[in-house]
Amino acid sequence: MESEKLALARSFLKKAAERNVGVLLPRDLVIAHSPDDAATKVVDAAECPADAMALDIGPETARGFADELARARTVFWNGPMGMFEKAAFADGTLAVAHAIGANRRALSVVGGGDSAAAAQLAGIIDKVSHVSTGGGAALELIEGKTLPGIAALEG
Repeated sequence: MESEKLALARSFLKKAAERNVGVLLPRDLVIAHSPDDAATKVVDAAECPADAMALDIGPETARGFADELARARTVFWNGPMGMFEKAAFADGTLAVAHAIGANRRALSVVGGGDSAAAAQLAGIIDKVSHVSTGGGAALELIEGKTLPGIAALEG
């Protein structure tokens, strides 16, 4: 747990509630004691043991996220749901990727190298509107910051 980030998370959730913006958080998690541990377990998100690592979202969360993505008109995906590079922890990321790829009405942007790799693994690259390996830059762009490459072109 990153306890130093709790104040930031609480502030974010408070601002979202004040603006009547829904925030989806995991309800269940796939845990193990290490990424190489074959003994995985699905637990309620509020009951993750301190000595375990949350390495993927659980199946209930994956279904909930997929349901929301099916209704979305704009999707900006920046970051996998877990350690998708290991098959034991890929289901959540793949479920999200497949839901994004299945929503043909949405403008869908995949940002970041890991997300692009996950989209490739899921076979949805040709089903999304845009893929960028510049995840940090993509986040800064939607935040309204001027990117160095754009500034150089404008200067």
